[in-house]
Amino acid sequence: MKKLLIIIGLILTPYFAKSTIHEIKVWDGYMEFLPASLEIQLGDTIQWLPLDFPTMVHTITSTNIPAGADSFDEIWQAPADTFFQYVPHVAGLYEYVCTPHIPNGMIASFNVVDGAAGIPIDFMESEVFLYPNPAKQYIWLVSSDHHLEYNIYSYNGTLVMSSETNRYLDLSSYKNGSYFIEIIGDKPKVLKFNKID
Repeated sequence: MKKLLIIIGLILTPYFAKSTIHEIKVWDGYMEFLPASLEIQLGDTIQWLPLDFPTMVHTITSTNIPAGADSFDEIWQAPADTFFQYVPHVAGLYEYVCTPHIPNGMIASFNVVDGAAGIPIDFMESEVFLYPNPAKQYIWLVSSDHHLEYNIYSYNGTLVMSSETNRYLDLSSYKNGSYFIEIIGDKPKVLKFNKID
């Protein structure tokens, strides 16, 4: 019986351990979330705070989150709002944006790992991602790398475009359908996006 209680205690310890609050600064200066990517433990809290006195309206809007997670869409209205908190209950990658400032690159993510289960989530997902997806007029290619080389292919494998610098893609000349972006370099990756009307 004593062994059973010890095993149950070890299993439940991570769930009763004190959670950590991780701060993300919302900065008007360069339209950024700082840090832009973060890894936390399941049950920890994310808290967004102003880095300086906000002079603009921002949002903290989830765009791509794990299945079963609660979405969030907080409008930041200074000076009344001083912080916004979110506690993720599902492990995985959470991507979010400031909707009015997407063209300025105000896009970020946090990765939630379940330390109790000992299953790390591949943080590579946060290094390159697309927003919005599906897309109507444009798509933003976000990467932690300063130099990003990629090719875009149609669903049938035809090369549509190659680039080394452009991260804001105008899709107005693209037909509706699925496309693939092949990231070239040390960490090759293929991402899929859909063009819609």
